[in-house]
Amino acid sequence: MPHPFHRPDTDRATVVLSATVTVFLIVVALYWARAILIPVALAIFFTFILSPVVLTLQRRGLGRVLSVCLVMAASVIGVSGVGLVVGRQVAELTETLPDNAEKVKQKLATVKGWVSDNRGSRFAKFVTDVYETLAGSPKGSPAAGDPGTPPKVVVETSPSWLVRAEGFVSPAAEVLGQAAFTFVLLLYMLLRREDLRNRMIRLVGHGRVTMTTKAVDETSRRVSRYLLAQFVLNASFGVVITIGLFVMGIPYAPLWGFIAFLMRYVPYIGTWVGVIPPVLLTFAVTDGWGMTVMVLILFLGLELVSNNVFEPRVYGSRLGLSEVAQLVAAAFWAFLWGPVGLILSGPLTTCLLVLGKYVPHWQFLNVLLGDEPVLSPRVAFYQRLAARDQDEAAEIVEKELGSRPLEEVFDDVLLPALAAARRDVTEGRLSEDDLKIITGSVQEFAEEAAEAKAASTAPAPAPAEDRARVVLIPAKDSADYAAAELLARLLDPALWEAEVTKANPLPAELVAQLEKRPPSALVIGSLPPGELTHTRYLYKRLRQHFPDLKVLIGRWAVGGNEPGWERFRDTGANEVVATLKEARAFLDGWRAVFASSATPPRTEDRKLPAWTIGTVPA
Repeated sequence: MPHPFHRPDTDRATVVLSATVTVFLIVVALYWARAILIPVALAIFFTFILSPVVLTLQRRGLGRVLSVCLVMAASVIGVSGVGLVVGRQVAELTETLPDNAEKVKQKLATVKGWVSDNRGSRFAKFVTDVYETLAGSPKGSPAAGDPGTPPKVVVETSPSWLVRAEGFVSPAAEVLGQAAFTFVLLLYMLLRREDLRNRMIRLVGHGRVTMTTKAVDETSRRVSRYLLAQFVLNASFGVVITIGLFVMGIPYAPLWGFIAFLMRYVPYIGTWVGVIPPVLLTFAVTDGWGMTVMVLILFLGLELVSNNVFEPRVYGSRLGLSEVAQLVAAAFWAFLWGPVGLILSGPLTTCLLVLGKYVPHWQFLNVLLGDEPVLSPRVAFYQRLAARDQDEAAEIVEKELGSRPLEEVFDDVLLPALAAARRDVTEGRLSEDDLKIITGSVQEFAEEAAEAKAASTAPAPAPAEDRARVVLIPAKDSADYAAAELLARLLDPALWEAEVTKANPLPAELVAQLEKRPPSALVIGSLPPGELTHTRYLYKRLRQHFPDLKVLIGRWAVGGNEPGWERFRDTGANEVVATLKEARAFLDGWRAVFASSATPPRTEDRKLPAWTIGTVPA
């Protein structure tokens, strides 16, 4: 028994507060322990990349230790060679860039002339005043060369050799230490890969060892292949950029290719950030604008080819990362870990997404980072209707109709929305006016969809005597009426003359109406929740007056999850269904029996249209 002073809102607030505190502590720990976590992240990243290569060597007959040693030796040689080339290029750039100062000034003067070719213009004066305000002396203060200004005495002291050595050795030692730590971790992870996998299974398995093992193996293979393919593609991009810039005669081409390779790991904007340094250098050291435009064309063309030709083939099936999530993750990891975090943001986000897909307690990561819809079409459709956003609701229906049959869209999207609206009205979350708006919108969407289908199929009109008459009876309110109208629109007008009565009809009036024009079949439909008793009473009254009439009872949108709805079979109904598709199938089956019998269906008044809709009560 719950405590009398127990408040669910308090528990919810406690959960939210604890989750917020936990996230804050995790972020603080990631920032505070970055000196240790960055090498760990780098080691995991390179482990995913190198594991397929190690496994390939093992399948060729080499042992695990020898395979790891060969891969690590090749990696060290490659990284060292690239590091030496890039380091030398950076040193040369810093030495030679000041030699091009005059060309840079001339280009800047040209750009300034584009902005304002008249030095006496108001805009040029405005720019000059702003520059003097920011860089010069403020108004009213004596200038530096005035006679009344006392001379400034600047005493320069050169730091001791110990201070200079400490300023150089400390950052270098930190970088070397992290590199050595990363190397050792990477070596251990490649050698003890199975042991680390088993420990991970033990931590997250929670007794489901088989399922967790399959998930971890599949995840590691997918992530490894994805990251290896990404590494190869980015490296190829950098190599092509290097060759292209070298052929064009752009200085320091290997440096710009290496920067392009690294920036490709930054989602969406990385390539355009990587193109800035070579474009600026080309702009500064070359005459004219031809080479600068050629560099831009090289990057733009290669990026378009890579995105549209190579990436879909190399990556294969996507891992499902959201674009917004990738950009936010890039900013987040760059804030925590600087440039290394920016480069690793893509792989780290990928690993977190896969973790959210396979670990139940981390499923929120899949919701936050994935690009799959978090709401099913039926939920999204009803949510938009409840928000009175008919435009987006119509887009959802159109999208579903583009890939699914009409009857499935009616059963899986429109009917659940009517049932959800009925439930929310019963529980007080929606008003009757909201229900009328939702049912009206559903009817409009159904009409447009049915008309579009009829226009595309264009069936041949059938004589009136060849059509069987069916009467559709909404058990209670406008939601039941809308559901009956959906079924009427699904029936083939060449085979059926469908009539929808008004909602919540009086049994006596309904009996009198049916006696005037007896139908071939009768459908009584209702939506959950409730109305089972009323539906059963309505059926019994009609059965007393029409014992030989074919009667189908539709309990729409229950999917077999509502207790008691199938007990209508015990009352003598010919069939009980839960979907419009089933109802149409049974009616068409009865229609075939009618067509093969000697007695034609009863359709006395042949002046009626193919189907008639009654009036919904206010």
